[in-house]
Amino acid sequence: MIADLHDLRRVLRLVFSDRLPPAPLHLVEGTWLVAQDGFSITDAAKLVKTSPAHLRKLLNSPNTLSAILGGDIPLPEPQSETRVRSSLGQLVLGSLAEQVFEKLYRELVGTSELQLRDDRSARGDTDYLVFNGSGRQVFRINIKFHGSLFRRARELVGLEPENCFALATYKIYAALKKQEEEHLPYIFVIVGVPGLTGSVVGEQIPEDLMHLSLLSYKLPRLTGKRQIEDQIVRRLTSSPEIFGFAEAAAKYLEQIRSAQWFVLSARRADTLLRKNLFDRAYGLRVRGFTRNYAGAELDMHFSLSEDLRPLTEFLQVLRDYGMPGLVSRLERGTI
Repeated sequence: MIADLHDLRRVLRLVFSDRLPPAPLHLVEGTWLVAQDGFSITDAAKLVKTSPAHLRKLLNSPNTLSAILGGDIPLPEPQSETRVRSSLGQLVLGSLAEQVFEKLYRELVGTSELQLRDDRSARGDTDYLVFNGSGRQVFRINIKFHGSLFRRARELVGLEPENCFALATYKIYAALKKQEEEHLPYIFVIVGVPGLTGSVVGEQIPEDLMHLSLLSYKLPRLTGKRQIEDQIVRRLTSSPEIFGFAEAAAKYLEQIRSAQWFVLSARRADTLLRKNLFDRAYGLRVRGFTRNYAGAELDMHFSLSEDLRPLTEFLQVLRDYGMPGLVSRLERGTI
């Protein structure tokens, strides 16, 4: 639990070990350097990239930490803690899945001229870009991790829960639109471990990290919510031993590595959506769906075994036939 300036600084130094935290959290270190380590205000302000006048004002305030944060540190409430843990847990799963994917790609595609480049920093609709030897982008990859079973899948969409993958219809539309605008194939890579969800992983996240993430939800002055979440996840998955998370991370990583991986092109997803619209997008059949299920997305449900293709098949086609062979299969909607 983060209770005071000392606690907050300790957690920030662990999470943001190689960079300054987002404003105004960077001021925590500046005030500490002056008050506890004997730095001059000028030197401390320079180190944390603020003005000496601003740092002096914070140090002269009745409560330095409240002046920095714009309020007192909020105590975690059960509902808020659950939401934050689930969000962090899902991001951790996504990050681990990306680690496994990169390894699979290197092993199966080998030393091909096709290069995989990380595009996750933008937190947009793409995780990886693939470029050819001439530096030309040739397709986009978006990785989807799913662990929650749709318990009523058999009743509502005619699929067994273990054989059902849900994808929001707007994501299919956006992917196909981007593909047509750029004339570049857009591919979803899907992996899932039944029962391994963001909530399950979130329960194992250290309390201090959960509390740090919670601050960005509760204190309006903290605007770097995504940056804080991303850095927590990066540190948890790259240096889990520092946070006592190594055993949990290794277990999750092995589960993801042993899981079945699939691919679904935007073209095939759109074709199947149009073909099976009312059978598989059951929300269209429910009167008042958006009113009765507030916040729910209108999903299209796919059969893992019939609608999707194994990732190994996709990568082998890429390795053996190159982009021409892959593109022809993507355009025909066979992948």
